[in-house]
Amino acid sequence: MSESQQKLRVLFVCTQNKVRSLTAEHLYRVRTDLDVRSCGTAAFAKNQLTEEVMKWADMVFIFDELQAEVIEKKFGKGALGKEVISLGLEDVYQYKSESLVLKLTAKIEPYLGRPNAKSAVIKRRPSKVTKPVASDTTRNFKKSSRSLMSQLLSALGVKGKSRKSAE
Repeated sequence: MSESQQKLRVLFVCTQNKVRSLTAEHLYRVRTDLDVRSCGTAAFAKNQLTEEVMKWADMVFIFDELQAEVIEKKFGKGALGKEVISLGLEDVYQYKSESLVLKLTAKIEPYLGRPNAKSAVIKRRPSKVTKPVASDTTRNFKKSSRSLMSQLLSALGVKGKSRKSAE
């Protein structure tokens, strides 16, 4: 990447910054065209959502309406002029679980491309909370990219289930 090209700064925000946002950060931080961070809205989150980190971000991904409410309360309806995209993923997953990685990739891909892409055409929207992408993307993604998912899970250190053990 040349010096004239600036990396897109992407922030993933969930409640605790232990599972959803941290998995998303680890999934997308391998991209050389992105600068990726994650944080949480809870008082006990390891990395706190602050005005400084919101100002740093170009795009903000949240996981549910709880984060939208916190952002609106802390920073107003304009969210400091940032694009805030809601992924609509409940806090029911385990860190780096296969199901979470599949859903994250399917929901983020329309905005940033795949985690292993060299670069992406970023889909920009007006500065407001954007609803999640339709779940059809998840079904099509699961069918068409099994080997890609195996690579992604392997890169995250997650071992997939073999077909024999799944039967």
